[in-house]
Amino acid sequence: MSSPTPGALAQLIADRTGVAVDVGSTSMLSAFDVYRRLAQRFVAGRTVLIGDAAHQVSPIGGQGMNLGWLDATELVPIIRASLVDGDDVGRELAAFGVRRRRAAATAARQAHLNMALGRPLPRRVLTARNALFGRVNAVPAVHNTIARTFTMQ
Repeated sequence: MSSPTPGALAQLIADRTGVAVDVGSTSMLSAFDVYRRLAQRFVAGRTVLIGDAAHQVSPIGGQGMNLGWLDATELVPIIRASLVDGDDVGRELAAFGVRRRRAAATAARQAHLNMALGRPLPRRVLTARNALFGRVNAVPAVHNTIARTFTMQ
């Protein structure tokens, strides 16, 4: 849906879920394309890629934005150690690149799963899938794992 309208969105929701939504209550509407890109290296010498320059994942769940903030948060102490303390941070930068690339790959897989779960399904398949997920999610250990995974903790 490249140019969404409230009516088109309501129809899409009804088609996929069987739920009718109030078109008049739609106050914000946007469309996005799904991308999944990951730089081969996040660090080359003292040059570091973070955020969308390093990794681009589907915007579902804010994972891309959160990854960028987490990249910056983890990079700041390394920069400080270099600029303020004069430390040689080559190893720390290399390790940063490995850790953050691994985190981005994990988030990209999660976003892909989220997008797959949001795809249209025949009503009978959707009903069966939702019932299965409901039962599995009722198990506390499973529920907690899913919650941690999808909140990137």
